[in-house]
Amino acid sequence: KLSKNSKITVGADALSRIRNLKPDLCFLGINALNMEQGITDSDWDVVQLKQTMIAASQKLVCLTISEKINTLQPIHVCGIQEIDVLITELDPGDPLLVPYKEAGITVL
Repeated sequence: KLSKNSKITVGADALSRIRNLKPDLCFLGINALNMEQGITDSDWDVVQLKQTMIAASQKLVCLTISEKINTLQPIHVCGIQEIDVLITELDPGDPLLVPYKEAGITVL
């Protein structure tokens, strides 16, 4: 099953296959991030896929543009404490990123 919006494979088969993997790293593109809710999204199928990928992986690396930082979507993906690394186009010293660094997230 292909998600038209996200251009990724979703559904039971994709989830089953991911559960059989044990990757060291999960590189995850994210739709919204804030300190209170963590990572959120608007597509239920995509959220299930992301949650399964996070659970299977040892570490979580999140990739996002700065416009998605401190925003919120309706469906919870995971808490802020699950993020190990955050990569954006911003300078790591940018004030917008300070709360995330204070939460123990490595910012690149």
